[in-house]
This record gives sequence, C-alpha cells and structure tokens, in this order.
Amino acid sequence: MAPPAADETSTDAGTAQQSPPGTADEETRENPPEGTRAPASVGYSFGESAAFPHPVGAYEWEFEGEEDVVYTVDDVLLGAPGRVEFTLTVEVPQLGRVFGTGNLEVRCSQGKHSVSATTEAPLGELETGTHSTDMVCEFPDSPDSVLVSVVNGEDEADFRGPVR
Repeated sequence: MAPPAADETSTDAGTAQQSPPGTADEETRENPPEGTRAPASVGYSFGESAAFPHPVGAYEWEFEGEEDVVYTVDDVLLGAPGRVEFTLTVEVPQLGRVFGTGNLEVRCSQGKHSVSATTEAPLGELETGTHSTDMVCEFPDSPDSVLVSVVNGEDEADFRGPVR
C-alpha cells in the first residue's frame, strides 16, 4: 500500500483526515502514555519534533530508565526542478553509549511517487548531542508538498508539509 499523499493522514477506514492543533491526537503525539511510543501514523509537520524513548545504559543489564531521541525534518525546499532538499536532525540524549543510525532509511513520497532520500554525509554512530545532515529526494516533477518518512529501527515518523 502506498503512503498517504503529503497533505493527508491515514485512518483505519482508509479515508483521510487532518487533526487540528490542540486535539487529543496532537497531545498523544507530543506526550505519549508512559512506556508507549507515539504512533507513527499520526504524522508530524515539518519543523515538529518526533521523540522516541530509548534505554539509558550500554548493556541491557545496566539499563536505568529511558531518554528520548528526537528526529526533526525542516528547511524543506525545492533546490532545482524536481529536487526536494531538506535537513534531518537527530538529537541524542545522554544514553551512556553511541546511538546507531546504520539502519536509518529516509523516503520521500508525493502522489504515486516514492523515492529514497540521499545524503553526502551519512550520520553513522552518534554521540550525545545534535546531529544534522542535508538530504535530497529527486522527483520527476516539482512537488508543492511532500511526505518524508524516517525509519530507524523501531523509530518511525512521517513528516509532511509544503515545499518552499
């Protein structure tokens, strides 16, 4: 099944809806219940932060609580005809170990087109701090809006919005 168009959010019924700011959906996304993850299907706007809890400690028997790793997609613009450019930022808290992005997959979708994003500076193993990389998606046409899907292990977030 293809991902929803950039300005839609999927529902179980297969229809599209957009949750207005300040609703329960936004509250759940920003503050998921203790011990749960924010549902990826909710979606985020460009510039919003998607936070996912990760255990603190180098080894499972050392884990003491959780801290949020935060992903953000922003500065989304049309660099050339059909070329959508954006910045992916990953904020890594003090986890007591590096945070891996070796399985990070970023895809862009618009209408029936879905392409992998590319970067000249892959993130790799991340120490505590804020890490950004510029990414590019090539489309046959110049989209007005786009969906950027970020998947890293169990962390999954969809960011959508207009292309400037």
